Amino acid sequence: MIWLLGTLSAAAAVMYSVFNVSQLTVAKERTVNAADAAALAGATVEARLLNLMAYNNRAMMANEAFLVQMLSLESWTQYFSSTADHIGDVMDVLGTVVPQVAIAARLLHELAAAADEGHRKLGLAIDPVIRALEREKGIFRFNHSVVRNTGSLLAQDAAIAITDANRTHFDGHSDAGVQLDRRPSVLALTLATNAHDWMNFTRQYGTTGDDRRDAAHVLLASRDGFSAARPGEGWLNFDALLFGLEKDGGSRLKAYERWESQDTLELWTKGLCGKPPRPCKVYAPIGWGRANADDAGSSGDVWSPRRTAQFLAHADSTSHPKWTGVPHVYDIRDKSLSQRDRLGLDFVVVVSRPLSNTQTSDALQMGVATGSVAGSSDMPERLAGHRLSAIGKARVFFERPRRGLPNDFTARTLWRPDSAKEHGSLFSPYWQARLADTRPGEKAALLAAMGLAPDYAYYTPGGQ
Repeated sequence: MIWLLGTLSAAAAVMYSVFNVSQLTVAKERTVNAADAAALAGATVEARLLNLMAYNNRAMMANEAFLVQMLSLESWTQYFSSTADHIGDVMDVLGTVVPQVAIAARLLHELAAAADEGHRKLGLAIDPVIRALEREKGIFRFNHSVVRNTGSLLAQDAAIAITDANRTHFDGHSDAGVQLDRRPSVLALTLATNAHDWMNFTRQYGTTGDDRRDAAHVLLASRDGFSAARPGEGWLNFDALLFGLEKDGGSRLKAYERWESQDTLELWTKGLCGKPPRPCKVYAPIGWGRANADDAGSSGDVWSPRRTAQFLAHADSTSHPKWTGVPHVYDIRDKSLSQRDRLGLDFVVVVSRPLSNTQTSDALQMGVATGSVAGSSDMPERLAGHRLSAIGKARVFFERPRRGLPNDFTARTLWRPDSAKEHGSLFSPYWQARLADTRPGEKAALLAAMGLAPDYAYYTPGGQ
C-alpha cells in the first residue's frame, strides 16, 4: 500500500507536469503565431500604402506625359499649317503656268486652314488642362502627406485587429487569449520605433536644388515616340548632294520648370560661306511651329542651331502659363547605392497572454495547498511577469518579379523587358511584406520595457 501510494503520487505529479507544460507550450505557440500575424498585418498595410503612393506618382507622371503630348500636337499642327501654306504659295506661282499645280495649291491651302483651326482649338484646350493637372498635383501631394503622417497608425490598427481576431468566443465559452501588449513602456517603444521608421523612410523631393532629377528622368522616359522626337522620315530628310530637306522636332524639359515643343522644316542648298569662301549648306525655312508651358507663360529659349527657322518658331510660339514644373513627389529618402540591396523598413509588435488565460492546473484550481509534513499538491506556474509574451517583426521590402528566377512562372506579365533587377522606389508598386527575426539589440530594449532582464535577448530564440 505504501509503495502504491508513492507510485500514485509520482504519477499524479508527472500528469500535472505534462498537462501544465503542454498547456503552456500550446499557449506559447498561439502567442508567437499571433505576434507574427500582427506584425505581418502591420507591415502589409505599410507595403500597400507605399504601393498606393507609387500609383499616385505614376498617375502624376501620366498626367504630365499627356500635357507633353498636347503641346507636341499643338506644335506639330502649327508646323503642318505653315508648311502647307508656304508650299502652297510657291505652287500658286507655278499654277499660273500649269493649271494642275494650281489645284494642288488650293488643296494645300485648305489643309493649312484646317490644321490652323486644329492648332487654335488645341491652344484653347491646353490652358484648362493645365489648370486641372495643377489641381490634381495638389490633391496628390495632400494625399501623400496624409498617408505619410498616418501610415504607422493605420499599421498599428491592423495589428490590433488581427490580434483581437485570435480570441475565441463560442457557445457561451470564451478564451480571452492574446492581446497587444498595452503596458505604457512597451506601447511607447513600439509605437515610437514604428513611427520613426515609417516617417524617415520617405520624404518629399523638389524643394531645393536638383531634388526633382529622378522625377524628371521618369517623366522624360514616359513620353511616347511622337512627343520625345519628331525628326521626320523619308522625303522630309533627304540629301541630293546639291540640295535637300531637314526636319527636326521634339519636346525638351528646361530646368524642371518649362516644356518646349518645336517642329521645323528647312530646305538647304549648297553654297559658299565665310571669308575666305568655303562650301557650306545655306538653309531656308519652309515650316515651323512651337508650344511652351511654364508658370509665367514665357517663350523659352531659341533652339540650336539657331538658324532662321528656329528663330521664327520661337517668335511664333504659343505659351501657356500656370504650369509649375515637374511635380514635387514623395520618394525613398535614402537612395544611396549602399542601401539598394537592403532597402526596406520594419514593423514590430509585442503580444502577450496573461497567465490566467492559460488553462493550467493552477488556473483550474486543481492544486490544493496543505501544510502537512507529507508535502503539498500545489504546483503554481512561474512565468516572468505572470504572462506569456512574444515579439513579432515583419519587413517591408521591394521585389519586382523578373525573368530567370527559379520556380517563378506566375508573374510573367510583370517581368521587365530588359530582365534587369529593379530597385525600390515610389514609382513602382512592388512593395511586399515578410516576417523577419529581431536583432539582439531590438529585443533587449523591448525586454527592458517589459520589465525583464535584457540579457534574455542573447539566449532565447527569435522573438520568444
